[in-house]
Amino acid sequence: PYWRITRDVAEKLGFYKPAQIHSKFLPGLSNSSKMSSSKPETAIFTTDEPEIVEKKVLSSFTGGQPTIDLQKKLGANANICPVFWYLKYFFDSEKASTERYYRCKSGNLLCGECKNQLAEKSKEFIIEFKKRREKARDKIADFMFE
Repeated sequence: PYWRITRDVAEKLGFYKPAQIHSKFLPGLSNSSKMSSSKPETAIFTTDEPEIVEKKVLSSFTGGQPTIDLQKKLGANANICPVFWYLKYFFDSEKASTERYYRCKSGNLLCGECKNQLAEKSKEFIIEFKKRREKARDKIADFMFE
């Protein structure tokens, strides 16, 4: 459906109709594939309360080792860690993400640290998003096409 909507709306906004759209799905917060609305614990919704977002993030799957000692010795696997990917795509600069990756792989960064950072940044985002949604509520009709 997003493909059809994009093609319908693009020209009205002064753009060419796209011939292709590339979408990359974010992993779910559990260790199973992508986010799913049928499994609310695997996704962060813009309608979630900040406390719920924090709880979801802090209980999420990571690519870390079973113990802190092993993590410091062996490092973690950022490639399978949804916390790493959320930070990479939503909050970190490219440079910060690269540094985070190498610190994670080398064992100099613990998964709990990343989870706490993601929880804080996500809560701040959700709070600001809700404020903006409320301000925009009366302006929705201005953006609807007939």
